[in-house]
Amino acid sequence: MNESIDWDELIQKHIDGLTSEAEAESLSDEIVGNPEVRARYLKATQIHGALTEEASLMELEGEVDEPTESSVRTGAIHRMGWPQQLAAALVGGAFFGIIGVGVAWAVGSPKSEARALPVANGNFESFVGKTKIGFPKIFGEWSGDPAEVIKRPDGTQLLRFLETANVTGKPNGGAAACNLFQLVDLSSLQQEWATDDIDTRVTLELSATFLREAAPTDKKTARSKATCTIQLYQAPPESIGQKWPNVIADALAVGNRRLLLKPNGESETISASCILDPDANLALISVNVNAMTASTTPTRLGGWYADDVKLTLIKQPTLPVRFVK
Repeated sequence: MNESIDWDELIQKHIDGLTSEAEAESLSDEIVGNPEVRARYLKATQIHGALTEEASLMELEGEVDEPTESSVRTGAIHRMGWPQQLAAALVGGAFFGIIGVGVAWAVGSPKSEARALPVANGNFESFVGKTKIGFPKIFGEWSGDPAEVIKRPDGTQLLRFLETANVTGKPNGGAAACNLFQLVDLSSLQQEWATDDIDTRVTLELSATFLREAAPTDKKTARSKATCTIQLYQAPPESIGQKWPNVIADALAVGNRRLLLKPNGESETISASCILDPDANLALISVNVNAMTASTTPTRLGGWYADDVKLTLIKQPTLPVRFVK
């Protein structure tokens, strides 16, 4: 590695579209030949792309404060394009040259390990009734905006999103989404899974199943979408809610996936993933439904449900690459 170059600075510069052709070529060569820089690039683009999604949701809720010193470091999060596509290619094992002059494919098919991590009441079977209101302060409980666990005639239980709200309780704050959060303790995973080993990639995958049935509110919430999100932090658990939502700028990694469902009663499972940063001591996971309209008053959501929330840890050797002109 060329120690005279600040690769993190160059990566951010490139994501913002400000590198020269020579700088892009230098970064391209380093990503191909240096697994550490490749991992840094992948992490930066994943956070950049996911923060773009989070920023759009926060703008709808009208809760974003003016940029602070800690939030400015994330760069211009409104831009998103081929850097994120390249990151996705790296995750999949195929690397396309930064300046479009070549392509490389992964060599070999190393085996990966996977393990399910506990999500408290991830299947919503432990109780029936309203969930807690407000941001969670401890590990292992669902809390957030108005929602309830219901029991169907066949005995199955689901989480039902009731209405959008402002989880921080700010007067006249944005109320575009109904969010349910849970804090997950990651402190015991780091040593066990060697997350600081650059020759392996450890990711966390959050999945959830969503269902939307026909409801009287469907015309008003026609644009509503469901999302599952995972965010990693190095912080005391109680501090996340205290700084929400601007704390997202301090996330070590972010992943999310959004879903548009027709109110036809058919369920669909989506998943979001991010690299497990070796400094992360907690994950904030969430399932939510966003009405996709800027509002400061609650909106009834009708027939939106969630179930079977799972968190999976995946460890995979870093794939070697072969560059082809």
